[in-house]
Amino acid sequence: MPSTAQVAQLSKFYISGTPGSNISITAISKAVAAVVTAVNTLAVGDVVLFGAVTGMPEINGLLGIVTVASGSSFTVAIDSSGFATAGTTGTATPQTFAKVGNVQDFTPDGGTATVIDVTNMDSTAKEKRQGLQDNGNYSLTFDSDDTDAGQLRLLAARAAQAVVVFKQTYPGGLKIRAWQGFVQKVTEPAAGVDKVLRSSATIVVTGPIFRG
Repeated sequence: MPSTAQVAQLSKFYISGTPGSNISITAISKAVAAVVTAVNTLAVGDVVLFGAVTGMPEINGLLGIVTVASGSSFTVAIDSSGFATAGTTGTATPQTFAKVGNVQDFTPDGGTATVIDVTNMDSTAKEKRQGLQDNGNYSLTFDSDDTDAGQLRLLAARAAQAVVVFKQTYPGGLKIRAWQGFVQKVTEPAAGVDKVLRSSATIVVTGPIFRG
């Protein structure tokens, strides 16, 4: 069977900056991929952060990766089919991003989930339940450039202790990931003979990772 392996080259890593202007929503459908009715200038691959939406509180605070876009509506990679009702009025805030330059690699550790022990005196063996998912950390390695907008945003986010939005893109069929997180650490550039100045960062994921 031929290999289906995908080459990682051309993958990119982004960090958000000042958000765009709020988009006024007039409807959101209950669907496997939610359709948002709103006048907009979004493009496929953009990311929005949903605010409070009347009738659909479940979408509040979720990131939507745009998969289809027109001037009057856009579709996001959020399964709203199980939400209580269709949404009516609300807002979505487009995220703006800077690409982190000179990236050598970025590695998600996959996270884990807490194991809850529910064993009692009637148990005949240990009984356990799975707790909340922890989506873990990302490690990022890059050649240092103190003029690069993305690298400067990493430093600014760490200094501000801010929760910001991150986006990564893969070539081929894996496409886009987006999530919120904070920069726990950025190292000073390491130096050595016959080496370039290289730094690393640790990014902690908070909440779910969205796939589009």
